[in-house]
Parts: sequence; structure tokens; C-alpha cells
Amino acid sequence: MVNDKTGAAEQAAPSLVIFDFDGVLADSERIALEELVAEMAVRGAVADYDTARALFLGASTRDHMAFVSEQTGKPCGEDFPDAWHERLFVRFAKELKSVAGAKSTLDQLNDANIPYCIASGGAPHRIAFALECLGFANLFSDNVFSAEMVARGKPAPDLFLYAAQQMNVRPQNCIVIEDAVAGVKAANAAQMRCIGFLGGEHLTHNATEYGEKLKQFGANQLVSSHQELQALLKAMA
Repeated sequence: MVNDKTGAAEQAAPSLVIFDFDGVLADSERIALEELVAEMAVRGAVADYDTARALFLGASTRDHMAFVSEQTGKPCGEDFPDAWHERLFVRFAKELKSVAGAKSTLDQLNDANIPYCIASGGAPHRIAFALECLGFANLFSDNVFSAEMVARGKPAPDLFLYAAQQMNVRPQNCIVIEDAVAGVKAANAAQMRCIGFLGGEHLTHNATEYGEKLKQFGANQLVSSHQELQALLKAMA
């Protein structure tokens, strides 16, 4: 399923492909959200999995901590990120897999000499650990950008604009691959084309409904797998 609302004039090959990480390259969202809910519960902030997915998909650690503070009426402990990441890393080492077809997408971009990078709300060391678990670290080198590197995370455009600047590409020549509403909003604010990605495990049960939401917030196209993404990128070449 490729759902397209992009005009032919906007179908030119990108000069840079910017990937969100969790749920697009790493099939990590279910693990991340489950452990986020668990760590929040320890601190007295209650949110079930569905609520966490609605609120925190694509969000930064700063957003998580703000939620804990709002729910409990007191500052969230500064150890929250470390405690959550400790939970994540144990499970990542045992369970983390790439989204099916992700490596083939990166290989296709390499063959076409199209640069790519990661722009994620995750902390740099968390992304680095996950890339090592997946065997993807050598594919990205220093081309990994975190919300911690900018003043505002998604849905603000700061992170995507920063990534484009660091990669020496004009925003209008970038394509963003995103699975989160916050990321789609950020791409639109940065005036970048955006492909909504629905191939992560966490979207298995409501991909169609969720895809409509991504379109509502500005996704130019939708793909349900990396195979569809590869075909779409090839058609732009």
C-alpha cells in the first residue's frame, strides 16, 4: 500500500533521506514504550501502553520527564533517563531487531549515492547502543542526530533543520521517513517532504487508522513496509 498525495513536481530524488529511528529502522517502539510505562509507574505516574503510544511516540526524554512531573506534582528525578535506559538496554541486547527490510533500504541508498542520516528524539547513547545491537553502527558513522542536540525536539522543526545543516543539504531537498505524528509535524514545519512509515511492530493492529492520522498532520505519502519505501525511492531516482 502506497498512499500518495504528492504532486509530480515534488517527486524528484532527494539529496538527503532523514530517518526517524525507533519504529522506522529499529523495531524498538514496543519495548521502549513498555519499559517507559514501567519506569513511570515506579515514580507514581500512571499511563497504560496505548496512552503512552499516543502521547510519547516520537517524543523526547524531556517530554517523558515533564509528564511524570505533571502526574505526580513534583519534579521528576534526574536519574529517570538512566533508569529507563538501563531497562531498555537489557531488553535491547536480547530482543532488538531491525524493522524488516531496513538494511535493504540503506543498501539501495548507498548504491544510488543518496546520503542518509538519523534524526531521533532518543538520547545519543541510546541510539548508539541500539545501532550496535542491530549491526548498523558502521552504516551511519557520525550521521546521527538527537533531540538533545537542539533547543526543541519534535514537533518543532529544529532537529530536522539541524540534521540538514550538518549534512549540507537544503531542507526542501530532504525527505523525512517518520512513524510519529510529532515527527510528521516537525517535517512539515521544516518544509521537508515526509513519508509516513507504518511498518513497525507497534502499528500492526491499527496501521490504516494511524496512517490516516499521519496524513491528517501532513504526511505526503504512506508506506506500509520497507519494500514499499524502496519502490517509492526508486521511482524518484
